[in-house]
Amino acid sequence: MSRVHREVVVIGAGWSGLLACKYMLEEKLSVVVLEKRPEIGGVWNYSDDPSILTVMKRTQCTSSSSVTEISDFPMPDEMGEFPRHAQIYKYLNDFCDAFALHPHIVLSCGVVQADKIGDNWEVLGEDGNIYIGSKLVVCAGVHQKPNRELENTLFSDYTGEVMHSGTLKSFIPEHIGKRVMIVGGGETAADIVEEWYEGGAGQIIWSIPRGQHFFRKYSKILPNRKPQTLDKASSRAIKTIAPYTKGKPGLAWVCHWTTAGSLLAYQGHGIPEWKNEAEFFHFFINKNGHVLDLVDYKHVVPKGAIDGAEGKKIYLSDGTQAEVDVIIQCTGYRTEFPFLPPKYQVPLINNYKFIFNVEDPSLAFIGYVRPIVGSIPILSEVQSCLTARVFSGVVHLPDNGDLVNETNKDTEFWSNYFKDSSKRLSTLVEAFTYLDDILVKSGRCVSWVELFKDSPRDWFTTMLSPGCSSYMRLTTKGEEREKALANLRRRGQGCISPLHLLLIAFCRFIWFDWWLIQLGKVKYMFQTNKFCKKVQDYAVVRFANWVWTAPKRWLFDNKTRAS
Repeated sequence: MSRVHREVVVIGAGWSGLLACKYMLEEKLSVVVLEKRPEIGGVWNYSDDPSILTVMKRTQCTSSSSVTEISDFPMPDEMGEFPRHAQIYKYLNDFCDAFALHPHIVLSCGVVQADKIGDNWEVLGEDGNIYIGSKLVVCAGVHQKPNRELENTLFSDYTGEVMHSGTLKSFIPEHIGKRVMIVGGGETAADIVEEWYEGGAGQIIWSIPRGQHFFRKYSKILPNRKPQTLDKASSRAIKTIAPYTKGKPGLAWVCHWTTAGSLLAYQGHGIPEWKNEAEFFHFFINKNGHVLDLVDYKHVVPKGAIDGAEGKKIYLSDGTQAEVDVIIQCTGYRTEFPFLPPKYQVPLINNYKFIFNVEDPSLAFIGYVRPIVGSIPILSEVQSCLTARVFSGVVHLPDNGDLVNETNKDTEFWSNYFKDSSKRLSTLVEAFTYLDDILVKSGRCVSWVELFKDSPRDWFTTMLSPGCSSYMRLTTKGEEREKALANLRRRGQGCISPLHLLLIAFCRFIWFDWWLIQLGKVKYMFQTNKFCKKVQDYAVVRFANWVWTAPKRWLFDNKTRAS
């Protein structure tokens, strides 16, 4: 056994742990990263072993490279807009090479326990060594322990096969012809629905208990244009005209139109079984909206909450029943830190900015904030920047009393923001609101006034380019800023124009989205009214619906899926 001394000990060498390592080195701090697997990459380091939690074999990013890439290490064009897991894994290895991170990483070294002894954290590794540092950063990832609570509650009397998505790597051939129910509304559930349909499952019922919001990763907006990457509509100019925190007024209709081909597709789908009371952009959004085509064309049956099960019979909250052979739970994961003493195992929402333990800010958690739209890595980077600058003394946290008060205000703000959302995702945020807050705290938020004085052209570039981490590289004049601006120009090509902004502003001025919301409520009333349900079967109504959905078939169906 040996004692290894560094200023900072980082647990986990996934995307967040690598960013933490890089920023500690940038602030001239010595650091060691402990990784339990024999390679870096976390969940993006794919494994066929079902006991190892990784992405599935066919997984690709649901957030575009623009809002995923590292600020000073842009993804090359050949990775495409939505890279696959093998490309991400290579990208992370290249990142380690570019910034010489490998010498600071100890592989095949899980953490047995970590505790604060005096002024230092002592971390016992599985290699028998003790790693000592005055600061500890936990980046163990959100995919830790599968949430299988339903097996002991709703499904306790179910006699068919029950599994969790965390154990799945690809379609299971034994499920050909089987009746399958998928529970959960996230992007993993959408992936499984799609793969199990293509694999030949006999019937697929998709139960989303609390409703869900959707939009597509890619879609056509006009017939004469190639498919657009929708999360790139995130420029500073757009956020000024159509604030995300207010539900993107003037722009929300575009999200519904491009997802489902209908201006009345409330919450991006217009499916009554999945409607909830949450406002747009105040609920997690599933960006795999292409899977809705399977519902529209009757290949997948949408259902809401489940009341219980008996044998292979499932009782649904709408009063119907279904016989299913397999239940796949896409119910997420529980974040646990068994290596920490109980006094440090507090809910992450009680941390300052979701990062620093309020009682002992020498303990930080990076990579646990979940954005509505955007990526975890873009938030992990700004978290890593702030943490490193705090640990190095460049940035000072508020005094303890102010730290607690500000944390309580943040908790109240986000709790109110997501009051109609699922409480399972306790660290859910609107990405760019949170990102700007952390950039300000870390001193890496550019002064837009000063930028305009320096160069109106560069100011317009930043205002019209998609929201991405390159923003944080604009605070320093010189080569770093020029590289960031070059990447912003690259990412902004074909995204937005002043004419688009005028259209958004006009739609907001005439309350276009508000009127569509009211019409959407009328649509929902007709969809759920017993008499109107019967009318929907009339030939003339079916024909009218076929005409109404023509734009969807023409512009938005799976023809526009990202390859």
